[in-house]
Amino acid sequence: MNSIVQPGYQTRTCGNFVKSSKTTQPGAQNSRFLDMAIQASEKKAVWPAALQNSLTGTTFTPINLTVHSAREFQTTSAESTEAPSLETMLKAKYPNLVYHVFDASGDYWKTRNDYPHYLLYQSGDKAAKTLENWQPEGANPFYGSVDGRFIAPKEIHALSNVPPGSKAVVIHPTVQKRMEQDPKYASEIFTRIDTWFAFDVARNEAILPGCTVGMSQAVAIGEDGNICNAVSSSSGGEFTYSSDEMVRAYYLRMAKRADFMRWLTKKQRSDSIRDSVQEADLAEAKSRLAKMMEDERLQEILGEKIAGIPTETVLFITKTQVWGN
Repeated sequence: MNSIVQPGYQTRTCGNFVKSSKTTQPGAQNSRFLDMAIQASEKKAVWPAALQNSLTGTTFTPINLTVHSAREFQTTSAESTEAPSLETMLKAKYPNLVYHVFDASGDYWKTRNDYPHYLLYQSGDKAAKTLENWQPEGANPFYGSVDGRFIAPKEIHALSNVPPGSKAVVIHPTVQKRMEQDPKYASEIFTRIDTWFAFDVARNEAILPGCTVGMSQAVAIGEDGNICNAVSSSSGGEFTYSSDEMVRAYYLRMAKRADFMRWLTKKQRSDSIRDSVQEADLAEAKSRLAKMMEDERLQEILGEKIAGIPTETVLFITKTQVWGN
């Protein structure tokens, strides 16, 4: 699978960089922090269509990170002063967000190329039940490039029908029940999800500005309240994730980076002005990410683990991918 920054969480970086001559199969509440995140979400680089279509995997989707308190979402009606639910808070910020309640902590998100991630963005019990009970059949289908030709199972191609910029959240039933009894816990989970969406966008933009345009994001909260799975996909239907494969994908991506950079240089050689603009965009994106990562509360907000990998490791690999050793 196309992978991006991946220390244990299924997050895609700015696409899979595939060598055309080979066959490859990729496997806050602090106000300062919020300001940085908002800036990260508002900056969108415009890339040539050919380059955008070549990007595979997940990256940060430009979004506004304004962490709301439960009080902001409370009903103004005199008849109701009840604290808002997590679903209400999320949909207030992301109107088209799809909200599911089931156990999505399984490894199939990370290990199977035919897992129907596209159903995460479909509302209703049918989609939820299909995802919750899904079991693989046969060998894991190929997902990658053969001599420059993109090959993927139908489940990945189906991601191209997901509206660009879609958001999906899956909550473990135990967490859902606790949130209904504890509004403060619901606010904590909201902040975690909201911050992850923003950080996922920021880190991908710091690798390749503009690669998150139209990116869709899905995140699952496990029984312990941590992010147990996360995945993003480009508007073209390409897909990357952040799970245990993140580490493996990291080394794979670094091996391909030189080939990709040569391709990118050739692609843009005819337009030096555009190159200069992109270089400035990259520097600015890196600066915004650095400021976000300097915030002492980032690791606390994101939780102890992301898709089974310690958050500290995820942040370390992010730094390595963006700034090198």
